[in-house]
Amino acid sequence: MIQKFNRGAFNDIVHFIFMTLLSGAMIGICATSSLTANVIVENGRIVGALLFSLGMFVILAFEMKLFTGLIPKIPHTTPRSYWQIAVCLIGNFIGVYIVYILVSQTYYADKVLASGASLIKNKLELDNWAFSAISSGILCGVLITLSVLSVDHSHHKGLSANVGVMFPIIVFVFCGFDHSIANMFYFYCLKEISWRVVGYIALTILGNLIGGIILPLILKLRDNDPV
Repeated sequence: MIQKFNRGAFNDIVHFIFMTLLSGAMIGICATSSLTANVIVENGRIVGALLFSLGMFVILAFEMKLFTGLIPKIPHTTPRSYWQIAVCLIGNFIGVYIVYILVSQTYYADKVLASGASLIKNKLELDNWAFSAISSGILCGVLITLSVLSVDHSHHKGLSANVGVMFPIIVFVFCGFDHSIANMFYFYCLKEISWRVVGYIALTILGNLIGGIILPLILKLRDNDPV
């Protein structure tokens, strides 16, 4: 028997995909603002970190789908839903690319894109670039998870969720830790494809996965809920 078309499920999938694109676009916009701060403000790293933190606030407020934001939910996700993680990663990459294309047509494109290319090029030229990518990715993953879980845990402690959401983002951007989605904007700026570039992207994704899942697994074990 042919299964009837489930319009509700189809609409959910379309909505999910659009939310991955919007989330990627938001990260692309925040990466642009961070780079712009570095270009026009002396010692603009702090300003850039503050501006970038807006991205996670908007993503969580509107329930957009960010790859690193889904990682903390993996221990509570059934295998049938793992496709969402892969689709989210691809959608985020496309969303970032759309913003990159738009930014490349603006009057300030040369300075901003050159800054992004320089940022990632310096990381690729390190002798220990592979260890740096995965180590930095892990640290970023930990901070992103702290930001995401703050929404659910802050009110239990009488704390502001807004502070919990934004401060970990400020820290990771200020420290220059590698975020797999934000990095894609910088790689687009670099306009280069090589085995080292692909390896850096893959190791950053792996690092974000490792760092992002540590706290959720510990919390799950604390609750005596088998993974």
